[in-house]
This record gives sequence, structure tokens and C-alpha cells, in this order.
Amino acid sequence: MRRKPLAAVLALLSAALVLGGNALLDAGWGSALRSIADRVLPNPEITMWAPSAARGALDR
Repeated sequence: MRRKPLAAVLALLSAALVLGGNALLDAGWGSALRSIADRVLPNPEITMWAPSAARGALDR
């Protein structure tokens, strides 16, 4: 009968993670954690291409 204590521990741990995560986000850590995740995780980069100016249009 080891499953009941294990289930109780997992339920308490998940509740603590949810409440602790919400407290961190409310304290302003959300943007800091998002910034760290942007630097660490391999997110795809989007490249925007624009047409070049006509030849001689930028000369003065």
C-alpha cells in the first residue's frame, strides 16, 4: 500500500509548484524567466525581408 502516500506526495508537490509559480509570476519574475528561456531554448528565428530601394533613390 505504498501508492496512497506517493499519490498524496505528488498531489501536494504539484499544488506547491502551481501556487509557487503563480507567486513568482505575480512578483514580476515572469518576464525575467521568459527572458532566460528565450536565451536558453532553441526557439526558431523569423527573418523579415523587405524589397530594396531602387538604384539611385538614396543618393543625394
